[in-house]
Amino acid sequence: MCGIVSVYMLAVPAVRTQERASAKPLDLIEWNGGKFLYGVDYYPEAWEEGQWEKDATLMQEAGINFVRLAEFAWVKMEPQQGRFNFDWLDRALQVLNAHGIKAILGTPTASPPAWLYEKYPDIAAMDPNGIRYRYGSRRNYCLHNPDFVAATRRIVTAIAEHYRDHPGVIGWQIDNELGDPKCFDPLSRVAFQKWCQRKYQTLDALNKAWGTVFWGHTYQAWSEIPLPWNTLENAHNPSLALDFDRFQSDSTHAYLDTQAAILRTMAPHQAVTHNEMGLYAGVDYYNLNRSVDFVAWDNYPMFEKDYAQYNGPGLAHDLMRGSKNNQNYMVMEQQGGLPGWSTFSGRQASPGLYRVWAYQSVAHGADGVCYFRWRTSRYGTEQYWQGVLDQDSFPNSRYKAVAQTGKELGQLTELLHGSKVVSPVALLVSPDSRWAFEIQPLVEGFHYDRQLHDFYDAFRRAGVSVDVAFPESDFSAYRMLVAPALFVTDQTLVDKLSAYVKNGGTLILSFRSGVKDEHNVVTNRTLPGAFAELAGVAIHDFDPQINEEQEVVGPGESHFPTCVWSDILEPTTAKIVATYGKGYYAGKAAVTENGVGKGWVYYVGSESTSPFFYDRLIARAAQKSSLPLNATLPQGVELAVRQKAGVKILFVLNYTDRAQTVALDQVYHNALTGRQEPLEVKIPAFDVKVLTTPSPGGPPAVR
Repeated sequence: MCGIVSVYMLAVPAVRTQERASAKPLDLIEWNGGKFLYGVDYYPEAWEEGQWEKDATLMQEAGINFVRLAEFAWVKMEPQQGRFNFDWLDRALQVLNAHGIKAILGTPTASPPAWLYEKYPDIAAMDPNGIRYRYGSRRNYCLHNPDFVAATRRIVTAIAEHYRDHPGVIGWQIDNELGDPKCFDPLSRVAFQKWCQRKYQTLDALNKAWGTVFWGHTYQAWSEIPLPWNTLENAHNPSLALDFDRFQSDSTHAYLDTQAAILRTMAPHQAVTHNEMGLYAGVDYYNLNRSVDFVAWDNYPMFEKDYAQYNGPGLAHDLMRGSKNNQNYMVMEQQGGLPGWSTFSGRQASPGLYRVWAYQSVAHGADGVCYFRWRTSRYGTEQYWQGVLDQDSFPNSRYKAVAQTGKELGQLTELLHGSKVVSPVALLVSPDSRWAFEIQPLVEGFHYDRQLHDFYDAFRRAGVSVDVAFPESDFSAYRMLVAPALFVTDQTLVDKLSAYVKNGGTLILSFRSGVKDEHNVVTNRTLPGAFAELAGVAIHDFDPQINEEQEVVGPGESHFPTCVWSDILEPTTAKIVATYGKGYYAGKAAVTENGVGKGWVYYVGSESTSPFFYDRLIARAAQKSSLPLNATLPQGVELAVRQKAGVKILFVLNYTDRAQTVALDQVYHNALTGRQEPLEVKIPAFDVKVLTTPSPGGPPAVR
């Protein structure tokens, strides 16, 4: 057993891994035989076999051409240790394949069997209080337990060997929504200590990097290093805590790699993916996705506030696309009904919205959409989570919307094939900064993801596509790069951003940037630390403002309410764009603009509660970048663009309950009707129009 523990722990990388050599972009449409991937998540094991044929017929009539299967069926496949039964799944695949429906199989490790917990109770994760979770839920395993890893290898090897040459199986989804829980048991502690040892090599280097002289927490042996478990004051060294978050992300990646290696060895002709969670911060998705063939994620717009008036998960779509260098992706769980576990979560959506949300996925770069789930479960925790069909299998209004969309996507496949999102602007997401703000949240009311949305939404309101970039991404293709609250950074990223600006890029930084180094240690330089010269400002004072007690005057003469934080800026080489309007620092700089080389740097010292502030700000920055902006779109309307050689594909999406009008700069053709649309395009309530023109060029201008 000790040997197994050692081998597995050494598999947890202390540094980011490299892209696998064979990771060439996967064309999802070609991979699916030239068809747009249109599917449902299906659980045949929960229904009588007599129902399977009826289900497959209804799916085929709705344009469904694939299903995801079996991601929670471990005990059905391995009812006893080492005894496997795939007969039921073989029969289900036979029924589905006869209707032209192929499958992505889930490795079932998210829900280990009760017998496995009974035999190996320590496979359950331990919480920060030192208490083991008990059997009864899912995904409560410990990634560092050798018995669980051995069981994982056994079931994944068996299922891969059985289906490696099955013509109806096109790929694999590893586990389900990897990330939590963090485990605080002794095995995890040893694994973390080994991770730290590989990263820092010596205790002197670790103690220096973490600043363990504070509170006398200097470590004299690797075995002394704790986990950030609950303590008397529940206050851990933030450097240790950040490294633990990195360790957890790397451990998740190593576990995915354990399964991916088996699948690629046993079934090399079938693609590998994982269903991710959009803005979920527990995993560095850029790093994780080095190991998958394509990105897939689970999209539930109803979890977004005011979903009928707002482009909702657009940022999550773009983050998922950006996490694998803007390759097209798929949605493995697209909302197909009202969500809920112990209670229903929210109000029912208009049936038309389910169609619009599916098109939003496509508009942001999805070449596959799979609804969760085919039918509402009669059993268990998710009885309140609606499927496309309810328990009675009646072809309801949601089914009709799904069927309409399936027919349309079949018609659009040739147009969509080979197209992708091309954006002039990128939003830089820093996993290290997100984790650091979770460890030390700054002030009550601060949310890193809201900083992302503030800028992202302003560009989307102007009809401008936005990519999401990560510190490892290539920035050179973008006219503008926005890096909100870049709290934790290293010199490599600073140099990369400096080169980007000097070569003509426009960079927008916001408050609390450059505060900490890569070890989550506060800089000893005048803020904004390593960005001070680039931004052309010095910060000698700041003011946490939870409520709207401050305002920013400008750009222009407008007054915008601000909250959460105010960096009081002292320009060194920068020009003042906006000032504070109240208090002892009224008249001091709040927003600055600095010319560096061929480019520009903006520093935004506060957060405004007014979207118009961000509209004005990006308009000014866009002008410096020679980036044309469009007039603001109507509230609740989104314009998104995919492009391929000489062709623009416009998606005009109306999330509201009333007809909307969008004025475009030229005449476009409706890709579904073949008719020419007027310049004033009218979009009915809860509807979408797909427009196209063969003309080359950038994104369309809204008049």
